[in-house]
Amino acid sequence: MLEQPCANHPKRLTMVTCSDCGRPICPDCMVFSAVSVKCAECAKMPRSSRITLKSGRLVRAVAAGLGAGTAVGFVYYYILGAGRFFYLIFFIAAGIGWLVGEAVIRASGHYRGVKTAVIAAACTVWAFVIPPLFSVFLNMGFSWSSIVFGFTRTTGIINWVVMALAAYFAWRRNR
Repeated sequence: MLEQPCANHPKRLTMVTCSDCGRPICPDCMVFSAVSVKCAECAKMPRSSRITLKSGRLVRAVAAGLGAGTAVGFVYYYILGAGRFFYLIFFIAAGIGWLVGEAVIRASGHYRGVKTAVIAAACTVWAFVIPPLFSVFLNMGFSWSSIVFGFTRTTGIINWVVMALAAYFAWRRNR
């Protein structure tokens, strides 16, 4: 390990770094904790406020959310096409939101925060958007008119309410 200038005192060289944030710290800046040496900022913050969602887990959370949203979305539209379960649509929506939210939580390493909540809500909306668009693309091909038709054909007020309810459950699961 090479000597580095202290984060707070640039003229002092040190080989010690904060165990939490990794900043180089000189003996005057060190705070001894029960486990290790930390800088003053990390020593006074509770551990829960220092935890961040790393980029690898963020990518896994997005991938898991999109995967779960796609799978659950196609199952939802299959059940919706059967037509016998319309009275259960709000319970099914809550289940979709919970499942997508759970997939995002597990993929992110059980990190809960605004980032994972936004990912979960967006992937839940994806679950309601991708199956009808896929169906329209299969029948009409890919064009702007097919996209507009896909949204207007399947997005009645009930579908918007169900989608919002599912997104809310996904958001709350991750918040």
